[in-house]
Order: sequence, then structure tokens, then C-alpha cells
Amino acid sequence: MSTPREAKHAQRREEIVLATWRIIGRGGFAAATMREIATEAGFANGALKHYFANKDELLVAAFRRTFFRINERAARAIGQMAGIDAVRELCMQMLPLDAEREMECRVSVAFWDRAATSPSLKKVHADAHAIWRRWMEQHLEYSRAIAEVTSDVPDEFIIDEILSAVTGMQVLPILATKAAPQPEPVRMLDGFFDRLRAAASENRPSAEPIGSLQSPAPLPVA
Repeated sequence: MSTPREAKHAQRREEIVLATWRIIGRGGFAAATMREIATEAGFANGALKHYFANKDELLVAAFRRTFFRINERAARAIGQMAGIDAVRELCMQMLPLDAEREMECRVSVAFWDRAATSPSLKKVHADAHAIWRRWMEQHLEYSRAIAEVTSDVPDEFIIDEILSAVTGMQVLPILATKAAPQPEPVRMLDGFFDRLRAAASENRPSAEPIGSLQSPAPLPVA
């Protein structure tokens, strides 16, 4: 159990992360200077060092907040689902389909901008994707066990396609203009999963009894 002092420290860190989100949402990564973040959060200039050693540490906290928020929403939406439907729900929570998720995408893009030249931030991103990959692997194994997926394409490559497509769908709507309109991410996502199901329905082998299958592990939410 945390002490009142620890709880207050955690609360102030959260306030700073939220301020960072707002600034990135308005002006992108370049606008999120430590001075501007301190002003937005209502702190004196220089006070942030008591909560975050530097901007990279703060950006990691903002990215991890995005990661766990996605997982929390996905866990609620997934419930008792397993297999392709569960993977689809996780992907849906990554897409900028409302103001909250668009903000998360902007934070992720800002994080990627900095991570491109920071090995330590690249590792944070790789660790997050590794968690999603392992979770998707479990659900694809489940899908194969019930003959929902029968593709000869290895699960590793299927996951590569899913994460690559979703990453693009996170970025493109932010860049959309009249000349380059926003794609339809849900239609594109559903098209991918429909093709996986269609391949299975054409040549469906016998499936294991569902009661004998081990349920995939839940997504981490903290």
C-alpha cells in the first residue's frame, strides 16, 4: 500500500503526462518542450525534474500510458472472446476512430519520431509490440485449433501483416487532406480478417473440442 506522499507523487506524474498529451495533440513532438509541459501542468519551470529526469523519460511514460489504455479498452471489449474476433478487437482499439484514440495515435507518432534515433526508446517500443505479438500468437493458435484459421502462412507473418497495417492506419488519418483523404481503417481491417476466415471455410479440417483448449492469457493493463 502506497503512502500519501507516494500517492501524491504518482498523481503529479500523471498530471504531467496528461499535460504532455495535450501539448502533443495541439502541436506535435516539437511543441512538447519541458518548459511548455511544466506551464501546461501548472508547475514552475524546472520542477519537472523531480518527477521525470528528462524529456525521453516523460515521453516513455506517455507512450506506456497509451499502451495500457489500449489494452484496458480491448480487454473490456473482448470479454470472453478468443481467436480472430479477439485480435480484431485489439486492433480496433489501436485505430484513431474517436478523439481519445486519435490523441493516442498522435502520442505514438511523437514517440516514434524520437525513438527513431534513440536505442532505449526503440527498446520500449519493441517490448510493447512483443507483448502484443505473444498475445496474438496465442489467439492465432486457438484459431487454428478450432479451424478458424487454416492458412499456410506462418502465424509470425500474419502478425507482421496485422501490426504493419495497423501502424499505417494509425498514421494516415493524421496526415489526411482533401487531396489525400482518410482511408477507411475498419473496412480495411475487416477485409483482412474476412480473407483469413474465407481461406479456412474453403478447406476446413476437423477442429479440437473447444472445452479441451486452453484460453489465451489476458492483455496486461498495468
